[in-house]
Amino acid sequence: MRALPLSSGSVLIDLHTSWNSANEIPISTTLAYFSSSFRQTRRGRKGIASSSTPLSSSSSFHSNSSSIRKPSDRFSNGSLVSSSTPLLSLSTSRELELFLELVPLRMRNELLKHDELRTLIEVVIDLGRKPIARFPTGDWVISDETVKLEDLHHAISKVGEFSDDNRSGIDHSLHRISAIRNRKMQIIGLTCRFGRAISGNAEMIRDLVEGGGSILVIGRPGVGKTTLIREMARMLADDHLRRVVIVDTSNEIGGDGDIPHSGIGRARRMQVPNVNLQHNVMIEAVENHMPETIIIDEIGTELEALAASTIAQRGVQLVGTAHGMTIDNIIKNPSLQILVGGIESVTLGDEEARKRKVQKTILERKGPPAFTCAIEMISKTEYRVHHRLDATVDAILAGKLPRFEVRRVEEKANDSVTTIVEPEKHSLHESEVTEKEYNTTQIEPTEDFIEYPVRRMIKRSNTKPSSTRTLPVCVYTYKILEADLLQVAEVMGLENDLNVTDDIGTADVILASSSELKQNRWIRSVAKFHKLSIFVIKVI
Repeated sequence: MRALPLSSGSVLIDLHTSWNSANEIPISTTLAYFSSSFRQTRRGRKGIASSSTPLSSSSSFHSNSSSIRKPSDRFSNGSLVSSSTPLLSLSTSRELELFLELVPLRMRNELLKHDELRTLIEVVIDLGRKPIARFPTGDWVISDETVKLEDLHHAISKVGEFSDDNRSGIDHSLHRISAIRNRKMQIIGLTCRFGRAISGNAEMIRDLVEGGGSILVIGRPGVGKTTLIREMARMLADDHLRRVVIVDTSNEIGGDGDIPHSGIGRARRMQVPNVNLQHNVMIEAVENHMPETIIIDEIGTELEALAASTIAQRGVQLVGTAHGMTIDNIIKNPSLQILVGGIESVTLGDEEARKRKVQKTILERKGPPAFTCAIEMISKTEYRVHHRLDATVDAILAGKLPRFEVRRVEEKANDSVTTIVEPEKHSLHESEVTEKEYNTTQIEPTEDFIEYPVRRMIKRSNTKPSSTRTLPVCVYTYKILEADLLQVAEVMGLENDLNVTDDIGTADVILASSSELKQNRWIRSVAKFHKLSIFVIKVI
């Protein structure tokens, strides 16, 4: 660290060349000593200066230059940290500064003018197209001038080498740079994802983390799964002093470079040399390093799912992510079915089928899931928690709606502190599933279903509705074209009395063909569950 006395009696500290800043060690103790000196330099300066001043080059950022710079130069437009910035935001500002260094200068100046710069999600740079910046509010065109080859070369020169999965990063940061190549393997596009460590975003599920069970996080790309499990790793390692090992395939959890990012706390990080070897590194982590918790991001192949199941059977807490909107997506993915216990088709005997009142062939869960509970990330502030993943899978296979808990975070209007709203149990009117029903996978048919020829059904539609039912009637159709149904309704003069819905929860009746009903008997179970009548079309 270099402290240079100035004529005014204050002291200038070059944080760029300080040993503390280079190694990301907290500098609050050092800054507290010189707070009075810095307070003198903050007067009269607010926010970010004019965007005409370019950012300092990466060479000046890392070099130990002997030139003396004023605090205003350090905190001008070239550096996103203003002299009035609180100490807690210095880390985020430094991450943003590193990210903007790879953006070409002309794009950088335009990007700095955006009011939502600190909520930046990613920057897309494609050859011959206009550069785009993505924010929570939507996409924004950075410049009307198209991207040139020189712009791509500038960005590539600021990052490390690209791995086999066409991903790279910036040392000591969480940013992820993904490349698009042409047939000659030349890079013609970049997706620059801004990575940030958000402390406290796992407070909403602290009880699950402390419970010691394995947790599966599911959500669409970009919803914040990696950010969540990074904070969970830090929470387990720092707050609960557990031995945590992160299997980091793309260096997205622990950051690029050999020294892990401070966002993971005391957790250890194992890098994966080849994306196809992630399952081997997962097993190696358990066998060689005696972890209590394993953190895995993006379980996507069958081998990785098998390795996760093996780790769970060894008594190690497992925290992992997978792409998908709901658990049903995992069940329908052949490569990831093992994560929820695996699915198999079981043929029952005649007597057993009659006893259960189901068809002879049903779907059942093979074994216990690799995870104890699951979290469906709807957004960064809303989660659906399935406390018993095995019960959820059984309910879905039985054609029932599983129970889950909705947890939300609301931000107070007067300050930036987030509070956890009291969780509410999810219920869909008549969708309560008892504990006894959780433990069964059988499909129970309705007692009877109403079967009508086409003409009789249309004639019935002409009758007056009952006093308890109001028009129009909502019809849920299965394997029947909506256009055909509406055409018949128009011919019969019922276009104003009939509505077709895709949500079975809001339907009044179910309409299906006799052939489909015979082949898919689970329709009866769904109808009984929602207490709906089934009207069957029989072609004559």
